[in-house]
Amino acid sequence: MTSTSTLLRTLLIYSICLPLAIFLGYLLATPLDYTSFFGVGLVLFLLLLPLLLRWHHVWLIALWNTGAVLFFLPGRPYLWLLMAWMSLAIALVQFILNRRQKFVSVPSITRPLIFLAAVVLVTAKLTGGIGLNSLGSDVQGGKRYILVLSSIAGYFAFCSRQLPAKQAVIAASLFFLLPITNAIGDLAHLGGGPFNFLFLMFPVSGEGLRALIGDPGATGEELTRYSQVGFASAAVFSYLLARYGIREVFTLRHPVRFFAFLGLCAVGTLGGFRSTVLTFVVTFAILFYLEGLVKSRLLPIFLLSGTLGLVVLVGNIDRMPLSIQRSVAFLPLKIDPLARLSAETSSEWRVQMWKHVLPEVPKYLLLGKGYAFNMNQAEEAALEARITGETYLGAEVAGDYHNGALSLILPFGVFGVAGFVWLMVAGGKVLYRNCHFGDPIYADINRFIFATFLCKVVFFFLIFGSFYSDLSQFLGLFGLSVSLNGGAARRVALAPAPARPSVVPLRPPRRALPAT
Repeated sequence: MTSTSTLLRTLLIYSICLPLAIFLGYLLATPLDYTSFFGVGLVLFLLLLPLLLRWHHVWLIALWNTGAVLFFLPGRPYLWLLMAWMSLAIALVQFILNRRQKFVSVPSITRPLIFLAAVVLVTAKLTGGIGLNSLGSDVQGGKRYILVLSSIAGYFAFCSRQLPAKQAVIAASLFFLLPITNAIGDLAHLGGGPFNFLFLMFPVSGEGLRALIGDPGATGEELTRYSQVGFASAAVFSYLLARYGIREVFTLRHPVRFFAFLGLCAVGTLGGFRSTVLTFVVTFAILFYLEGLVKSRLLPIFLLSGTLGLVVLVGNIDRMPLSIQRSVAFLPLKIDPLARLSAETSSEWRVQMWKHVLPEVPKYLLLGKGYAFNMNQAEEAALEARITGETYLGAEVAGDYHNGALSLILPFGVFGVAGFVWLMVAGGKVLYRNCHFGDPIYADINRFIFATFLCKVVFFFLIFGSFYSDLSQFLGLFGLSVSLNGGAARRVALAPAPARPSVVPLRPPRRALPAT
């Protein structure tokens, strides 16, 4: 009987696997066809479904900040975007089947998030809808709406459960570390032919493409900015501080961490972004304060080291690559005129755009303009830019204002600003509580999450920000903190010490008098 059942099971497996293998082989004969991508993707999805049902929450957290795209889908959406909706759908089905698997509830964040989602949807409805040019629509800008809504869906997927203790540190570490994969686009020319398939999922950046095709301009003869390498170094910078904290990074017991941290800070300047250097400095300073190191002996050590570093930088800045010189162009240093010109041109470009769009703010106070625009508007802006030389007109039409406040008030009006500020205040309170009253096991991670949030808020409103792209980063920090700590931690009230009973000295018993 046993041999017969084993034989039937084997025949059943072969009857399914062999036709499936033949079908996949037929699809792979035309690998670049969308039908092939859909068929192979469906089979892979079914094979991965058991793993998704078990690990979807951890995968979502780990992949949230990666720049990987799904090249076989129209519009090349980000991988985290698909994971957000899949994880939320799986969590909802599991909750319906088992009511014990409740979502981690933080009403103080949920309320402004629902309000903000309502503002986005109403604005989209009243200003042209959500159109996707990749699907044949004449209206563009729908991808930004999808990014905003997917960020909100991703937050609720984060909150679908609390991270188990065995997975918490690993998931949080991958959350900060996996953006290192963005460097693949800048290193395209180093991989060679066998690794070219990676560039389908990790897009090649501008500088990486120039080096790949052998452009002489990418050999260092002019200003070359490896932006993705800078972002990758920022990922490792974040991982080291979140995983170990400043105390454990700057310790003689682990010199590898110390030198790796300093080297990555230097590599980060190859991106040529002044914001990268400022982010490193501001985040480190806030974390230094949160760890209580202001009154420690590390403060004079860091001040002395920073002063010596500035002296070395001043004496050798003109010998460094132009991208590094551009990264420190905000300092009063003698740098190459080309690096200085590049930085000043970028700043002037933004200031000109801000001056041009500021008079339009009163027009969109109640109802924002949304993200929708058509090809005619884009072509008119391109033609006007060629005539007048105002190159920012194309970015203005697309809604890329390079300023956080403008990226809120112009597309979504005063209601969008109110919802976002409400969300930042509520989320900041939750991060503050988890930083100060959370589980001591996650103290380093909670402190770094709060420090990163404060730095991002300052940069969003004062230096550089974009609502549709930065919202995923803010909600990722909120969701990770909530999932890590099981909600918002509260101050534990210490029980009053029991009153000490009054001690009454015992009198020795009286001896009975001898009988007379």
